[in-house]
Amino acid sequence: MDSQKQYEALLAKWGYKDTTVEDHARRQKRARQAKAVIAFFKTTVRSIKKISLRSQTLSQAS
Repeated sequence: MDSQKQYEALLAKWGYKDTTVEDHARRQKRARQAKAVIAFFKTTVRSIKKISLRSQTLSQAS
């Protein structure tokens, strides 16, 4: 029996289960969500800057 199986058997004996795979997937999902939020705000800030620059050039031209 390798060490991983021994570890899982010990956890099962104590009434616990190994959740490292689920924990890793949860952390990955959280990281993807955070990246999506950051990208959204960066895009929003860029578009606001573009709009404000465009309005300045329009007001200077008239």
